[in-house]
Amino acid sequence: MEFNDSYEKGLDYVPTFAMEQGPTHLNFACVSYGIEPVPLDQPFTYMELGCGLGLMANVYAAANPHGKFFAVDFMPSHVKAAQEMAEGAQLDNLTVLEASFKEMAEGRIALPQFDYVTMYGIYSWVDSVNRGYIVQFLRRYLKPGGVVYVNYNAMPGWTASLSLRRLLREAARNQQVCTKDKLARGRELVQGLVDVKARFFTQIQSRQLDYRLQNLRNTADDNYHAHEYLHDGADPMYSIDVMREMAGAKLDFAGSALLSSQYHDINMSRAQQDFLATISDPGLRELACDHICNTPFRQDIFVRGARRMTPARRRQWLERCGLALTIPVSQVTPLLAFAAGKFEVDHALYHPVMQALRERPHSLLELAALPELRRQGAGFDEVVRLASLLHESEQCAIFFLSAAGADRRPAERLNRLLAAAARESDAFQVLASPLLGGGLRSGLCQRIAYDQILHNSVAHGSWVAPMAQAMRRGKPAQEQEQEQDLGVAVADIAQGIMEQRWPIWKSLNMAPQPLTDMG
Repeated sequence: MEFNDSYEKGLDYVPTFAMEQGPTHLNFACVSYGIEPVPLDQPFTYMELGCGLGLMANVYAAANPHGKFFAVDFMPSHVKAAQEMAEGAQLDNLTVLEASFKEMAEGRIALPQFDYVTMYGIYSWVDSVNRGYIVQFLRRYLKPGGVVYVNYNAMPGWTASLSLRRLLREAARNQQVCTKDKLARGRELVQGLVDVKARFFTQIQSRQLDYRLQNLRNTADDNYHAHEYLHDGADPMYSIDVMREMAGAKLDFAGSALLSSQYHDINMSRAQQDFLATISDPGLRELACDHICNTPFRQDIFVRGARRMTPARRRQWLERCGLALTIPVSQVTPLLAFAAGKFEVDHALYHPVMQALRERPHSLLELAALPELRRQGAGFDEVVRLASLLHESEQCAIFFLSAAGADRRPAERLNRLLAAAARESDAFQVLASPLLGGGLRSGLCQRIAYDQILHNSVAHGSWVAPMAQAMRRGKPAQEQEQEQDLGVAVADIAQGIMEQRWPIWKSLNMAPQPLTDMG
């Protein structure tokens, strides 16, 4: 049995990309909440605690070459993978460290003060001792005005799933077997209870529990399951408790990293909004909000010494922002998808904005000045709201205008690695964008196409064979034989990428240049 500070480490953590963790997103969120952000047109420092395989740290370092990035993990396999990616992309602004939270908190490693500290899938997955080390680290290393991003499994949304976690954890306890076998034994126990119609599973009505039971059957997600269920001492948390712990590092709660959370009409009734407005205490208000929404997962932003801006100052910051289309025109829809469900935005605002973005990225000021919006009497605030919702739904992305001149070469080098990796694996599902200061989720075929362009194959007809080969990878021979029409489907995908993804890559300053043109 392999544990480290109550953390199950038999399987590497699944690499993921979260735009909410990036400096651009965190800055815009702070501005939205009226809090002075960190200037991104100047050098800044950034630390990711628990970086896993380092995908996010590498993407953000490549997309922000003027920032100085650090990432730490205590699993050597994670650290080595992150270091190799940084070295392969020649990212001299990223340092990856192997250390525990205790070593970091006690200052055993020479580090600078940080403008940003982020952690993904960490805070509610470690025990209280390690959470204490995290807070101690923040108290020691976060600059005044510095920004913290933290996500965690939340109560009360996790209530119905707590028993599922306990069953899996107890089935794994004291088992001298590998992590996958521990999960197999837990899965067998849970399925046995479901089969005999245990009243807990028949009488508890919970979409979260139903989702988790369904997902648990997928053994391909065992890396995720180990992280989610097997850590000793790791449990969902109430938001008010997280706020109180962060206060120990002099951190003020700024708001949710989910920009839609400031627009309560998206997921609350009028009566619920009015009731919430009667609660003046911020911590109690967030706790009540979590009960109204039955929140199972939170993404919070904290600031060390939050400085509230005047409306005029906030407007100045918003005028420095732009909006860019990030999905093909054929996929745009005013019915936006959020974690809490779908929400349809005003068509009269949506369509003129999206029509403009089809041509090129626009500043928020330019969008507010569109004749169609002016005729409707729509103001700048309506454009900001729409931009925020489009950003969160990932139809578009907000960026700072100062990023237009960012050095593209580090992102190009990283994208070359990520695209080449797609020949063997579908693990790294993102490409870096220097305009966005972050990444763009990119499917397997998109990264294969990117790789083919890099190797001087701009004729998309030649992409079909490598795409089909990648899509068949890992499938049984019988399934491969049944996919006789795969070549035709992949040809259509290749044509769609050239016609619809290529313009997006160009607009986001990430269009691949063939190797002969890159020097």
